[in-house]
Amino acid sequence: MTVEKILEYRSFTLQYFVHGEGEETVICLHGHGRSAQDFDFIKKKGLKVIAINLFFHGKSEYPDDRIENNPITTIEFKDLFLELLRIENISDFHLFAFSQGGRFTLCTLPYIAKRVKTLTLISPDGMDNNSFYNWSSRQGWARALFRRWEKDPSRLRHLSTLAHKFGIMRPKVRTFVNQFTSNKKDFLRASKTWRGFRMLKPDPIKIGNVIRKNKIPFVIIMGSYDQVIRPKQAYRFEEKCGLKEVVREIPNGHNFFKESSINKFIHLLPFLH
Repeated sequence: MTVEKILEYRSFTLQYFVHGEGEETVICLHGHGRSAQDFDFIKKKGLKVIAINLFFHGKSEYPDDRIENNPITTIEFKDLFLELLRIENISDFHLFAFSQGGRFTLCTLPYIAKRVKTLTLISPDGMDNNSFYNWSSRQGWARALFRRWEKDPSRLRHLSTLAHKFGIMRPKVRTFVNQFTSNKKDFLRASKTWRGFRMLKPDPIKIGNVIRKNKIPFVIIMGSYDQVIRPKQAYRFEEKCGLKEVVREIPNGHNFFKESSINKFIHLLPFLH
């Protein structure tokens, strides 16, 4: 049985789902445009699964008036996460996150490492704070452009077509952009998350230190064909963390949650073994 819950904390609203009552708890954070339901496949006897909907997804809410001038910080999300642990009476747990959920997870890890039993990330965002995608979100002129495009996303779609034509944008990235500009509601969510999460910047040195100190089993699963978040970013992140043999590649793109893709990596999930 799955139970929906709502956590109201300070100015935030967090929707999450609890399934099972096992001794082992897995806390899951999904990717952009996805949902907590992505993790239904790990529901099994003996596991308590808590799947969180990130802000701007489902019923999880973040104040619009904070997006531009007062974006969420790592400390705020850490406090929210600790409140969830308190309410659910969780002492230790496994962490499992995909894409944008990986950014939240990596930022929070240094504050909760003593309680983390395993850490599993699939194609995580946040491995490179200086990538153009992340760097530009912290530039006022870039955010101003996105606020203009919110009114007419087709402008960005036309721009991505030109960028692809001149070899500036990879084909899969263009497809990714077109996906979120084809629907005004989807683009608005993409813009809000890109602007509102810009101060969540994982620190690879701290992350590597706490993983070694607490001996946390850590796996990063990457798709060899993923052009949105590429494997080479994971290998560079692994090196920055001072870790070895963390990255695992599977023959896949950025869509990991269709059944054929799940079958390629389910054996790599440490909390299932």
